[in-house]
Amino acid sequence: MTHDVDVTYSCNANNASNIGGTSPWTNTVTVTYPESVAPGQNFDVTIRAGEMKPTQARTGRVTYDIQTPSNVTNLTSEITAPATGFNSGTAALVTVNPTTKLNASGTDVTRIWGGTSARFGTSAGTSTNSGLAKTSNAAFHLPEVTFSMRAPLTPGTEVEFGLPGAGAEPLTYIAANTQFQYTRGTSNTGTYVECIPSANAASLTKTVVADEPAVILDSTTRIIGGDQTADSSIPVQLQAQVAAPYATAAELSEGTVTFRDQATNLVVGAPVHPDASGIATVEHQFPRIPDGGDDQVRTIIAEYSGVPGNISASQNVIALTLTEKPTVFWTTNFTVTARVGTLGEESLPVNVTAAFARPTTNFPEGTMVQLYRDALPVGEPVAMPQTGTSIVFPTDEIPRGERAGTHRYTVELETIWYDYNEWKGSTENPALVIVAGTGGEIITPEPGPGSLDMGSITDPITGSLSGSIGYDIAPLSSPTVMGLLSSAS
Repeated sequence: MTHDVDVTYSCNANNASNIGGTSPWTNTVTVTYPESVAPGQNFDVTIRAGEMKPTQARTGRVTYDIQTPSNVTNLTSEITAPATGFNSGTAALVTVNPTTKLNASGTDVTRIWGGTSARFGTSAGTSTNSGLAKTSNAAFHLPEVTFSMRAPLTPGTEVEFGLPGAGAEPLTYIAANTQFQYTRGTSNTGTYVECIPSANAASLTKTVVADEPAVILDSTTRIIGGDQTADSSIPVQLQAQVAAPYATAAELSEGTVTFRDQATNLVVGAPVHPDASGIATVEHQFPRIPDGGDDQVRTIIAEYSGVPGNISASQNVIALTLTEKPTVFWTTNFTVTARVGTLGEESLPVNVTAAFARPTTNFPEGTMVQLYRDALPVGEPVAMPQTGTSIVFPTDEIPRGERAGTHRYTVELETIWYDYNEWKGSTENPALVIVAGTGGEIITPEPGPGSLDMGSITDPITGSLSGSIGYDIAPLSSPTVMGLLSSAS
């Protein structure tokens, strides 16, 4: 639904020269949102302040804050209609500390700004020729902002967007209460104006989670290293990568991964929860093969339990060859960097680079490295370069879809076992790329892995997600995310 909300402002200094004149004055905010959604459904909320008309000749450092809900996941934001009427400055989104209004990641207050603030915020100042600014008293219009998110799983939960400081009593013009601010004047040095919105602005939108079946997210599980050989005289380490693009790390870790010997049904180690990177690790000592004994091939299955009412189960199977021969292990950790390109109508390009340290005994000829997105292979394996310490993979195109989500990139050296030496390598901490859906209200979409979107992003918004549509988790000024691994051998 779309409707208008009349927000009444009280401002300090209270002067006929202010936008809207002497307080109180009213601005009409247009909002679009679904009145109800299914548990776990992805949906959009759009907010745009009404047109505003300055009185004095110069207006600068305009900022406008939006209160976002803290009970949703995968919250992203995007400017979906540009600002108009400003002579200088480019509107962007940033999250700010609710108390100080200084820029801060992972908060529930999103700010529209042009890079500088008036009294409260990062890069504060009194000038009128900075940030979102104009040099005339013609009207201006702040941009439209669209938020994409995943609904809570509990029926009856309410999701609300509003304006911070709404209805603050008494009218105390501190940073926490100031929702709209700017400088105004007739010269480059201006007067601060801080504005507090009326109480009805605390709830501009209200979406209720309906009592109906939840949208279940698809998961993928992959045993890291694939088919491999191991020395039976020492404990064997097994790792599985679990991914569900629309689930948070906390949600994913509610499930467990169980490794089993499929032939004997023996549980290999105890069930474990995936860590923040979606990786589950166990060590297990198999019965030692006597000297001169034949190799044993075991089928190992990793089963992710899923999370009832939220995430589906998944599994993966490999062949594990146990040998009595002593083995020298050469392990390489890859540091993965993901850089997003320019958004297209149907996909977002992502360029992935993996850095590593070469082992003392160099990689055998023909060593290959595979790129993965969400535990699924991307393209064909790439040959390990004969020199240097980095690999550049062909550009990956993430398809645009309706739903928002987080993608995790990893790389893995295809394990080579040769002359009692084993070379293996993987990514401990995936590089994240946040994408958001292209659709508006989504009616119980079919769950499916990997269908995402991208767009122009800013600073991080909440939790595991990042600032706007279709970025990685770095701010706009540096669109690069690193897996932050210890690259060693």
